[in-house]
Amino acid sequence: MRNRRWIAAIAVAWVTLGLLSAVPAPLAAAGPGLVVDRFQAAYRAGSVQGMLDLYAADATFEDVSQRHHFKGTEQLQAMLTGIVAVHLSLDLEETRRVVDGDTVVVEYAYKGQLNGAVLGASVGKEGCPDLTYTLPATSWFKVKKGRIVHQKDFIDWATFLDLREELLAAGTDVGSGAGS
Repeated sequence: MRNRRWIAAIAVAWVTLGLLSAVPAPLAAAGPGLVVDRFQAAYRAGSVQGMLDLYAADATFEDVSQRHHFKGTEQLQAMLTGIVAVHLSLDLEETRRVVDGDTVVVEYAYKGQLNGAVLGASVGKEGCPDLTYTLPATSWFKVKKGRIVHQKDFIDWATFLDLREELLAAGTDVGSGAGS
């Protein structure tokens, strides 16, 4: 009788473990690479909230090339909202990835189409066309407990400056009526 109880207890334990393994893992159990995958999917979708949900509340974002430094949910939300607002489409094309513990390094190209009217207004120009671009970059992500705690971007500065010049050369200065 005692053996039957032990066998029944072991069987119940195995069934319970089997059922628990079928339940999707919570975000905290996600590996760093999966967190970055989710972040990239939210970026491609233009989902500010989706990206924010993957950052820790006190996370830091740095863009080394542009000397940007944003910390915490409020600043990250403002930055991400600004990025999404100037785009008609967002994409990433990953070329290489290294995952080492809680660090994920990704080489990719930011790809997208900038909204010429929105960007033109920000620099005082009218009639700027939409601008399709590819911008090489490398990002370092530090992930702890299923959240991005630090992201450091390195963009190709020469390509960035070329895109900036293309934007500034388009359209006309507001109020001048002359081409720039």
